[in-house]
Amino acid sequence: MNDTCPTCRHYAALREQAKQAGDHSKATDYEVLRRRHPAHTVRIPRQPEGRIA
Repeated sequence: MNDTCPTCRHYAALREQAKQAGDHSKATDYEVLRRRHPAHTVRIPRQPEGRIA
């Protein structure tokens, strides 16, 4: 984990809260978001306005 990145710390805190609440699915979701955050590996191209893909 990148301890200097506020977004990484936020996702980690949310993951821990979800674990404590027993919501392991949500905890996993936050872990995936945290791991993807530094590289922003998921890129969704923007569509021109008014156009539906």
